[in-house]
Amino acid sequence: MANKKAFLDVSISICPYCGTPYADASWYIKLQSEIECGKCGRNWNPSKSIIDRILLEFSLDEDGKVIDMRKKEIRE
Repeated sequence: MANKKAFLDVSISICPYCGTPYADASWYIKLQSEIECGKCGRNWNPSKSIIDRILLEFSLDEDGKVIDMRKKEIRE
């Protein structure tokens, strides 16, 4: 059986108040919900502070367990 693959689209954003970086699933960022920063406690919308977006590719064994992970570039 060939190795299976799973993917996760991730957006990296920065809290505009204290500079704390966050990594969230890109689908969640597209909801444009505000989040509370775990460091400064202020609310902000990460969709307005995205600095990078990547695709994580997970290689899985025959049981679906992760055996490897790598970063892939997203072509927009």
